[in-house]
Amino acid sequence: MSDFFKAFSKLMGQRQRATLAYRPQANGAAERMLQTVTRAIKMYIADVDQRDWDEYAERLTFAQNTSHDRTRN
Repeated sequence: MSDFFKAFSKLMGQRQRATLAYRPQANGAAERMLQTVTRAIKMYIADVDQRDWDEYAERLTFAQNTSHDRTRN
């Protein structure tokens, strides 16, 4: 991890843990979030054959990042 990213993480109050490359099981919380976002985008596209999924993805990401749950507080 770069010195810049270490300093940024410290400034933001984030705790950083290294995981193995190409081993999604090592980071279950991130994989679950990606699964949720992917499922929501697929449902949006299939619903009315939407073409603006990229704009929807931005709103969905904002909602995901500002929501609270037991894992992410």
